[in-house]
Amino acid sequence: MLSEALSLYRRHFGALVLTCAVALLPANFLAAGAVVFGIASLGPGNLGEAQTHTQQVQKKQQDRRDNPPATPEAQAEQAKQLGREALEGGSAVDPGSFLHDFVRIAYATVIIAALLLGGLFLAHAAAVPLVFELSQGRPAGPARAWAVVASRIGALIATGVGGALLVAVGALLFVVPGLVLAAGFSLAAPIAVLEGLSGRAALERSWRMLHGHWGPAIGMWALIVAFSLVASAVGFLVPPGPWRPVVSALAAALLFPLPITGLVLLYRDASQYIRRTSAPG
Repeated sequence: MLSEALSLYRRHFGALVLTCAVALLPANFLAAGAVVFGIASLGPGNLGEAQTHTQQVQKKQQDRRDNPPATPEAQAEQAKQLGREALEGGSAVDPGSFLHDFVRIAYATVIIAALLLGGLFLAHAAAVPLVFELSQGRPAGPARAWAVVASRIGALIATGVGGALLVAVGALLFVVPGLVLAAGFSLAAPIAVLEGLSGRAALERSWRMLHGHWGPAIGMWALIVAFSLVASAVGFLVPPGPWRPVVSALAAALLFPLPITGLVLLYRDASQYIRRTSAPG
């Protein structure tokens, strides 16, 4: 499957990249904006204030060590004071503020992941008619692919929003549940485009259809995760500024069509397997 996907990716690079980029680029730009907004909303925060307070306590402790009192009584009192200030420095982080910042970070993470997954889902949906026609040797292009998506946009939104939010929440829970859910919903976009199902029905059918095909699905999503890391690394090659997310988004738009093509071929193979096994005799 991967070799066939790579062959289609090489031979129809322009059509695949242009088709997927219509969804991938806006999703990546919106996610980058959400990252900037999320960082700005944290501000200097209580954590920064706690670190400043701790540094002040450490400076006072060092000054007193450099100028110790002359009498034993004063030295004993100084040791008690140093202990109290050390405890103050260790408890400078307000648990309530820390929890509040954690909730905001978690919320931003879910929003960013949902945006990226939504872009991937729409790109996947547009790739379905394109890959099917290209694999059969018929002429195809972005205009035809997105016309098909437009005809099924209601079903795709209902399916994509539900799936993206579930995967985003799963990704927040130590990543692995999110990857498993993403793999389980791998066939939801083709199902919504070709089979007339939407929402929960499409997600559940995707999960059932993957029986015997979990390996390729997880492999394609592992490739998507790897390409995401590569795209982020490419973005860091340019100086900090507005061009960094642009370069990262362009790298993602060039790389993601390969695993997306693989997911379309996975749906084709799973459908053929179901027809063979359910045929009488």
